[in-house]
Amino acid sequence: MSILKTSADWRRRLDVDRSCPACSGERGPVERRARRVLVLLAAVIVLSVADLVVTIGHLQTVGLIEANPIAAWLIRTTESPWVLSAYKCLTVGVCIALLYRLRRYRECEIAAWCAVGILVAMSLLWHSYSMEMESPLELKMAQAAHEDIWLRLD
Repeated sequence: MSILKTSADWRRRLDVDRSCPACSGERGPVERRARRVLVLLAAVIVLSVADLVVTIGHLQTVGLIEANPIAAWLIRTTESPWVLSAYKCLTVGVCIALLYRLRRYRECEIAAWCAVGILVAMSLLWHSYSMEMESPLELKMAQAAHEDIWLRLD
């Protein structure tokens, strides 16, 4: 014996209360904010992965000066791209987890926008850095001038 015998039963069970904004498909400001934060968090993940890939690429080819002192220490002491990747995943993971948990708050959305803004700025700096280091002469001069802090993974 079927629980739902007629199409009228189906319609009655699937019918939503149109007076309820959450039931009618309309989203309130808090839910719209939460959705925006989720999109921003996806951007943070994509930009962070891109930053890691470019960093490791430069470290394994021409080298670079790492601005993050913790990452620079990890690179210098372990000489491993895996340790750097684990550090990056840990820090980005903590950021994503906190922002996801607080995604319905205005301050969280502001923090997510700041994170995306910082990572976009980092991407622009990477682009500028790559353009400046195109010539072998400029690269040798930069390496010689910053020999004590120049990092490279072989």
